[in-house]
Amino acid sequence: MPCSLAIDDGVLTAVGRPNDALGPRGRKWAIGVVSVFALLVGTAWTLLGAWPVLPFVGLEVLCLAGAWVLIGWHASDYEYVVIGRGRVSVDRRNGAKVERHEFQAAWTRVEQGVDDRGRCRVRLCSSGRDVEVGVWLPADDRGDFADALRQHLRLHGGPL
Repeated sequence: MPCSLAIDDGVLTAVGRPNDALGPRGRKWAIGVVSVFALLVGTAWTLLGAWPVLPFVGLEVLCLAGAWVLIGWHASDYEYVVIGRGRVSVDRRNGAKVERHEFQAAWTRVEQGVDDRGRCRVRLCSSGRDVEVGVWLPADDRGDFADALRQHLRLHGGPL
């Protein structure tokens, strides 16, 4: 599940994660199956006399493995947005980079806009600082997410 939203004891907690449909074990199986298939096809062409194909098959398998490792590094990324008790906090992990942003709820506003590609973007702004939130949500759901954040901030003394 890419995002979950919960309100407990007046505190809104939104947790966002990238979609990791395969999981670590599934990723290993997928790269294994694709690699074995590519090597079998490359070996067959090599036995038929087209030996220059084999180095390219090896390069293909290496690139696929690199892509799966990169996906694995980002599989544990997250975004936590917590609004309650007069505070707004955003904790985010992107690869090895971990960020924490804190704002006072009374001075925080939710801004919704559109980027160059026409996708909805949601930002929390306060005291000249802003942070984008809802990055793991599909673009169509970000408007509803912004509305939920606005409504909860309104209940806790924040501006629109």
